[in-house]
Amino acid sequence: MDLYVPNEEIKKVSDVLTGENVNFKVTDEVFSLVTDEGKIGEVTKVEADLLETDVPVFYDRGPGINLRAFRLPSGKKVILADVNGNFMRVVEPPPGWER
Repeated sequence: MDLYVPNEEIKKVSDVLTGENVNFKVTDEVFSLVTDEGKIGEVTKVEADLLETDVPVFYDRGPGINLRAFRLPSGKKVILADVNGNFMRVVEPPPGWER
C-alpha cells in the first residue's frame, strides 16, 4: 500500500513500522499540500506491505467520511488513512474491536 505521510511524521511512522517488522520504503517522492492561502506542508510517499482491514468502530467517523485502516502485524495497532492514502494517525484500539 502507498501511504502519504507528512514530513514531520516520517520518523514516527518509520519507527512504528520498523518496530512491527513491516517491510517498507520511504521513497524520494515528495508532494506539496496547497490551499488557497498557499503551501501548507509536504508529504512523502511511503510504500509498505500491509493489508487493509475494517476501520475499528471506535474511529469510524460515520457516513460521508471514508477512512481506510491497515492492521500492523502485532494486531495491536492500526494505521488510519483517508481514502487517498493520506496518513492520519496510528491507533491502538482496545481488545475486541473487530466487527
